[in-house]
Amino acid sequence: MIYINNEEKVKKIKFEKDNFYVVADFDKTLTEGNSNSTWAVMANSNQLGEEYSKKRNALYEKYRPIEIDMTLSDEEKSCAMTEWWKAHISLFKEYNLKQDDIKKSIIDGGLRYRVGAKQFLKKMHELNIPVIIISAGIGNVIEEFLKFENDYYDNIKIVSNFIEFENGNYKQIKGEIIHALNKNIVSLDDKSKELLKGRNNILLLGDGLPDLKMISDDMMESAITVGFLEEKIDENLKYFNEGFDIVLTNQGTLDDVNKILNLYNI
Repeated sequence: MIYINNEEKVKKIKFEKDNFYVVADFDKTLTEGNSNSTWAVMANSNQLGEEYSKKRNALYEKYRPIEIDMTLSDEEKSCAMTEWWKAHISLFKEYNLKQDDIKKSIIDGGLRYRVGAKQFLKKMHELNIPVIIISAGIGNVIEEFLKFENDYYDNIKIVSNFIEFENGNYKQIKGEIIHALNKNIVSLDDKSKELLKGRNNILLLGDGLPDLKMISDDMMESAITVGFLEEKIDENLKYFNEGFDIVLTNQGTLDDVNKILNLYNI
């Protein structure tokens, strides 16, 4: 189902190849709603063993309901997300995550593109439109997945939790942890900012209300925001329709986004 909540704005903002860029979440946005997340691929591929997988799954069962509960305050959820991310990161150290484990996990880790995502990334590359992926997932996994799919184009910039390795072994997470509730802390490097010069319109893609924080409030007037809603649709649809200009439910596709915004004919 497709909901266009701000028809006037959608009609007003005209995307042209030189006037906009894309800001996109990765997990369950560019990937399917029922795809594994970048945090889950190691458990699904069993690279770190059964005990790790059980502990990782227990964390998911505890914290995922909190992440998608619209009745909780951002402060409550942010604290819980920080706990979750830190607990999972500690498992990488405990079970000695290796650099090769990430590459191997891509093959059978359960990551799957959302329908139309591969074509979307290819078209954005052909049109030389910057794509900024801001993810609370694992940047190394996103990078390896895009390489595996032959889609790691030079117009793509990934801002995420990147793992540093030393002699092939897990060392630490670079910089401050990015989780689902704090994407507003992200700042782009000078090279990325240079790519965006003169591009005043934005296409934002996400699967949760916190993804709206990937851009500042003053950018919203020149942005069209698209939300993919897959879980607890009846409970969350009201909140999504209030937050996003366009909402797609039940495995909405990037082809749907193209049809609404005519992105491939600009």
